[in-house]
Amino acid sequence: MSRTILPSAATTGRALLVALLMLGSMPAHALFQDDGARKAILELRARVDQLANDFEARLSRLEQVSHGQLQLQSQIDAMRQEIASLRGQIEVQANTIAKTQKQQRELANSIDSRLKRLEPIEVTIDGKTVTVDQAERRAFESALALFRSGDFNAARGAFEAFLAQYPDSPYVPSATFWLGSSQFALKDYAAAIETHANLVAKHPESPRAPDAMLNQAYAQIESGKKAAGRQTLQTLLERYPSAPAAQAARDRLAALR
Repeated sequence: MSRTILPSAATTGRALLVALLMLGSMPAHALFQDDGARKAILELRARVDQLANDFEARLSRLEQVSHGQLQLQSQIDAMRQEIASLRGQIEVQANTIAKTQKQQRELANSIDSRLKRLEPIEVTIDGKTVTVDQAERRAFESALALFRSGDFNAARGAFEAFLAQYPDSPYVPSATFWLGSSQFALKDYAAAIETHANLVAKHPESPRAPDAMLNQAYAQIESGKKAAGRQTLQTLLERYPSAPAAQAARDRLAALR
C-alpha cells in the first residue's frame, strides 16, 4: 500500500511566515499606489489564507492519523490481553481434563481390579480341577488356616459357617472332613462321628471318604464304642482297600485284637 507523505507542520508554518514577511516588507505607499499593487496584495493574502487552510487541513489529517494509530494500538493491546486470558483458560481446562482423565483411569483400574476379585477362578481340590468363586476360596482357606494354627474352636466355627453359606461348593467334602477333625481335636467325639459319617454317606467317592471313616472309627474308640470302631475299620478295608488310610485301619484293628 502506498503511503501519502504529508508536509510537516514546521514546513507549512515556515511557508506561511515567509509570505507574511513579504507582505510586511513592502512600503505602505507602494501598497496602495495602483490597482496592480492592490491586486498583488489580495493575491498574496489569498495565497496566505490558502496556505493557512492547507496547514490546518494537513494538521487535522495528521491528528486523525495519530488518533487512529492510538485506537489501533489500544485494540491490539486489548486483543493481546484477551488472547492471554484465553490461553490461561485453555491451560486451566487442559489441567482439568488431565485430572479427569487420570481419575477415570484410576476408577477403571479399580473397577477392573474389583471385577477380577469377583471372577470365578480354577482351583485344584483333592486332585480335581474345579471353578469356584474367589470369596468361596478365601473363606475355605481362612478356616483351614485356623485349623493348622491349632485354633480348633475357631476352625470349627469357620467350617460350620462355610458349609452353611456354600452348601453346593466343591469344597464341601473337604470342609466337612476338616470340621470333623476340628471336633475330634476338641474331643467332641459324638459330633465328630456324625460329621464323618455324613461325609461318607453323601460323598463316598470323595478322596476324603477313607480318612473320614478312619477318623470316625478313632472317635468311636475314644468314646468307648470299640465294637462300633472295629466295625467302621473293617468297612473301611472292604470299601477302600487300596487307600492310604487302609493301612492305618489294619494297624489299629491289630492293636484292638
